Amino acid sequence: MDKLMDNHWFLRGIALLLAIMLYMSTNIDKNVSDNFNPSPFPVGDTTETISGVPVSAYYDEDKYIVSGIPEKVSVTLEGQNNVVAAAKVKRQFEVFVNLRGYTPGTYEIPLKYSGVPSNLHLKVQPAKIQVTIKKKEVKSFPVEVKYLNENQVQAGTAIDKPIVKPSTVEVAGTTEQLSQIALVRAYVDLKGVNKTVTKEAKIVLYDKDGNQLDLKTGSSTVNVTVPVSSPEKTVSLGVTKTGSLQEGITVTSIKVEPSEVEIYGSKDVLDNITSLEGIEVDLSKITESTTFDASVSLPKGVTKAAPSQVKVTVEVQKQQRKTITDIPLQVNGLSDLLTMKFSDPQNGKISVDVFGDASVIEKMSAEQIKASINIGNMSAGTHDVPIQISGPNNVTLELKQKNAKVELAKKQETGHEVQGQPEQPTNKGNEQEKRSE
Repeated sequence: MDKLMDNHWFLRGIALLLAIMLYMSTNIDKNVSDNFNPSPFPVGDTTETISGVPVSAYYDEDKYIVSGIPEKVSVTLEGQNNVVAAAKVKRQFEVFVNLRGYTPGTYEIPLKYSGVPSNLHLKVQPAKIQVTIKKKEVKSFPVEVKYLNENQVQAGTAIDKPIVKPSTVEVAGTTEQLSQIALVRAYVDLKGVNKTVTKEAKIVLYDKDGNQLDLKTGSSTVNVTVPVSSPEKTVSLGVTKTGSLQEGITVTSIKVEPSEVEIYGSKDVLDNITSLEGIEVDLSKITESTTFDASVSLPKGVTKAAPSQVKVTVEVQKQQRKTITDIPLQVNGLSDLLTMKFSDPQNGKISVDVFGDASVIEKMSAEQIKASINIGNMSAGTHDVPIQISGPNNVTLELKQKNAKVELAKKQETGHEVQGQPEQPTNKGNEQEKRSE
């Protein structure tokens, strides 16, 4: 062996052999790296599958719409442990489909990859995909605004017609896709809005059945200006009485403070309102003079009243009842040719029940009440005549009996009066006639 090592021809042969082996190794690696999808795999140290690898597509996006390209695929890596681990972490490789130069139609296209180290082998699943290429069209659609939480707009505000910029949006797709579009809508949330605002709103496409469509639009949002106004009007307040007063109580006045309020709403609604009658007073709950707070009821379409509460003052009088007797009946219209006597009441005096404030009733007397009957144009005979009474304005009078019964008779030709008649007040100075025995 020592002799061989000393032989320079032997050493030259060894060097030549090593050079040939190195050359072959280099060319084998180069050939492998030039083939993107070798099959079957050469034997490696480890194999690992990665899912969720995105797929890139290369084609003229201004002219065509392509369907059938998966968003993500799975790839299998094979190689030395450290190389596979590094590729898995860095993911510097790309899976793609190249459709440049293709015209509209349906094709089966292989998925390719790039960015793979020469000492790493990669396989894509699926290896091929079927794609459909269609001509791209662009169409403009008007944008409709839909309000969200419109019922939560601050009270007292009115929402006018929105202003959309741009008012139309371009949508790209195939002829079939564009024909499905029934509505282009932008949503604006009005919660808490109390003044004119401009908001950026996302565009959403719908078909005729209300299903959302996933198509590309020239702009994904529009600017929507929401005009907010607060029309107002001053109106008077009215009181609505409910229930019945307890016996012995009279309401003398009901006062509302303030007597007018500002109401807010749309102009069309306010133009038809002249007053509010929503202040309710339940008389069945009133037992004495009182003051309480009441809410202002809002008619349909009115969003706010200012103030929303008012003070209501109810003044009452507790009534007292008193019977006043011996009120003489005054006779009006008695003919000079007739005489009259009372049958009921026989004494020509009546009783009256008086209702009113206790302080007034206590001082009432018969002299303050006037009672009368009118027998004008009546002929001889017995008659029921309605009794008329009057008294102070701040009391209520109630007759014990409604009618008086009187008997009328012709005077005797001798000029003597009919016997048995009591003295009667008349309309001739209330002179009393005396009957002769």
